[in-house]
Amino acid sequence: MELTPIFVIGFLVLGTYKIIELFVKRKERLVIIEKFTSQTGLEPVRLPKLFYERKDFGSWSLRISLLLIGIGIGALCAFFIRIWCIETMLNHDLSTLYIACLSLFGGIGLFIAFLIELKQKNKQPDGGIE
Repeated sequence: MELTPIFVIGFLVLGTYKIIELFVKRKERLVIIEKFTSQTGLEPVRLPKLFYERKDFGSWSLRISLLLIGIGIGALCAFFIRIWCIETMLNHDLSTLYIACLSLFGGIGLFIAFLIELKQKNKQPDGGIE
Protein backbone atom coordinates (compact mmCIF):
# COMPACT_ATOMS: atom_id res chain seq x y z
CA MET A 1 0.00 0.00 0.00
CA GLU A 2 1.41 3.33 -1.06
CA LEU A 3 1.09 6.14 1.49
CA THR A 4 2.16 9.07 -0.70
CA PRO A 5 -1.38 10.16 -1.73
CA ILE A 6 -2.51 10.07 1.89
CA PHE A 7 0.36 12.31 3.01
CA VAL A 8 -0.11 14.73 0.09
CA ILE A 9 -3.82 15.14 0.81
CA GLY A 10 -3.11 15.47 4.53
CA PHE A 11 -0.56 18.25 3.96
CA LEU A 12 -2.91 20.07 1.58
CA VAL A 13 -5.74 19.96 4.12
CA LEU A 14 -3.43 21.02 6.96
CA GLY A 15 -2.03 23.92 4.92
CA THR A 16 -5.49 25.15 3.95
CA TYR A 17 -6.66 24.91 7.55
CA LYS A 18 -3.66 26.85 8.86
CA ILE A 19 -4.11 29.64 6.30
CA ILE A 20 -7.78 30.05 7.22
CA GLU A 21 -6.92 29.88 10.93
CA LEU A 22 -4.32 32.63 10.46
CA PHE A 23 -6.90 35.09 9.12
CA VAL A 24 -9.54 34.12 11.69
CA LYS A 25 -7.13 34.59 14.61
CA ARG A 26 -6.13 37.99 13.26
CA LYS A 27 -9.77 39.10 13.25
CA GLU A 28 -10.26 37.70 16.75
CA ARG A 29 -7.26 39.65 18.03
CA LEU A 30 -8.59 42.87 16.50
CA VAL A 31 -11.99 42.28 18.15
CA ILE A 32 -10.33 41.67 21.52
CA ILE A 33 -8.29 44.88 21.18
CA GLU A 34 -11.40 46.89 20.30
CA LYS A 35 -13.33 45.37 23.20
CA PHE A 36 -10.47 46.12 25.61
CA THR A 37 -10.18 49.74 24.51
CA SER A 38 -13.93 50.34 24.68
CA GLN A 39 -14.22 48.88 28.21
CA THR A 40 -11.17 50.48 29.77
CA GLY A 41 -10.95 53.68 27.79
CA LEU A 42 -7.23 53.09 27.27
CA GLU A 43 -5.70 53.47 23.87
CA PRO A 44 -3.66 50.51 22.57
CA VAL A 45 0.08 50.94 22.29
CA ARG A 46 1.04 52.22 18.88
CA LEU A 47 3.95 50.40 17.29
CA PRO A 48 6.49 52.21 15.14
CA LYS A 49 5.69 52.33 11.43
CA LEU A 50 8.41 49.78 10.83
CA PHE A 51 6.22 47.02 12.28
CA TYR A 52 2.91 47.65 10.57
CA GLU A 53 3.60 49.66 7.42
CA ARG A 54 5.79 47.74 5.03
CA LYS A 55 6.14 48.65 1.40
CA ASP A 56 8.42 45.89 0.12
CA PHE A 57 5.75 43.41 -0.94
CA GLY A 58 6.76 43.87 -4.58
CA SER A 59 10.22 42.50 -3.88
CA TRP A 60 8.85 39.03 -3.11
CA SER A 61 8.10 38.45 -6.79
CA LEU A 62 11.68 39.38 -7.58
CA ARG A 63 13.04 37.03 -4.91
CA ILE A 64 10.88 34.09 -5.93
CA SER A 65 11.52 34.54 -9.66
CA LEU A 66 15.28 34.75 -9.24
CA LEU A 67 15.22 31.78 -6.85
CA LEU A 68 13.37 29.69 -9.45
CA ILE A 69 15.72 30.87 -12.22
CA GLY A 70 18.68 29.87 -10.05
CA ILE A 71 17.17 26.46 -9.32
CA GLY A 72 16.53 25.93 -13.03
CA ILE A 73 20.09 26.85 -13.94
CA GLY A 74 21.34 24.57 -11.17
CA ALA A 75 19.29 21.64 -12.48
CA LEU A 76 20.59 22.29 -15.99
CA CYS A 77 24.21 22.41 -14.79
CA ALA A 78 23.73 19.22 -12.77
CA PHE A 79 22.26 17.54 -15.85
CA PHE A 80 25.27 18.48 -17.98
CA ILE A 81 27.71 17.42 -15.25
CA ARG A 82 25.84 14.11 -14.99
CA ILE A 83 26.17 13.56 -18.76
CA TRP A 84 29.89 14.33 -18.50
CA CYS A 85 30.24 11.87 -15.57
CA ILE A 86 28.48 9.09 -17.51
CA GLU A 87 30.73 9.64 -20.53
CA THR A 88 33.89 9.58 -18.41
CA MET A 89 32.69 6.70 -16.18
CA LEU A 90 32.77 8.78 -12.98
CA ASN A 91 29.43 7.54 -11.62
CA HIS A 92 29.46 8.62 -8.01
CA ASP A 93 26.63 9.92 -5.86
CA LEU A 94 24.70 11.99 -8.42
CA SER A 95 21.87 12.92 -6.02
CA THR A 96 24.38 14.94 -4.00
CA LEU A 97 25.40 16.66 -7.22
CA TYR A 98 21.81 17.70 -7.95
CA ILE A 99 21.19 18.98 -4.41
CA ALA A 100 24.47 20.90 -4.41
CA CYS A 101 23.84 22.55 -7.79
CA LEU A 102 20.23 23.45 -6.93
CA SER A 103 21.24 24.94 -3.59
CA LEU A 104 24.22 26.82 -5.01
CA PHE A 105 22.42 28.42 -7.91
CA GLY A 106 19.25 29.06 -5.87
CA GLY A 107 21.37 30.88 -3.30
CA ILE A 108 23.09 32.86 -6.04
CA GLY A 109 19.66 33.84 -7.37
CA LEU A 110 18.57 35.10 -3.95
CA PHE A 111 21.83 37.01 -3.54
CA ILE A 112 21.28 38.70 -6.91
CA ALA A 113 17.74 39.62 -5.80
CA PHE A 114 19.22 41.16 -2.64
CA LEU A 115 21.70 43.20 -4.67
CA ILE A 116 18.93 44.47 -6.97
CA GLU A 117 16.78 45.45 -3.97
CA LEU A 118 19.76 47.21 -2.37
CA LYS A 119 20.43 49.11 -5.58
CA GLN A 120 16.75 50.18 -5.79
CA LYS A 121 16.77 51.23 -2.15
CA ASN A 122 19.83 53.42 -2.67
CA LYS A 123 18.28 55.06 -5.75
CA GLN A 124 15.16 56.26 -3.92
CA PRO A 125 15.45 59.58 -2.08
CA ASP A 126 13.63 58.42 1.09
CA GLY A 127 15.60 55.16 1.31
CA GLY A 128 12.56 52.89 1.20
CA ILE A 129 11.42 50.28 -1.28
CA GLU A 130 8.14 51.11 -3.01
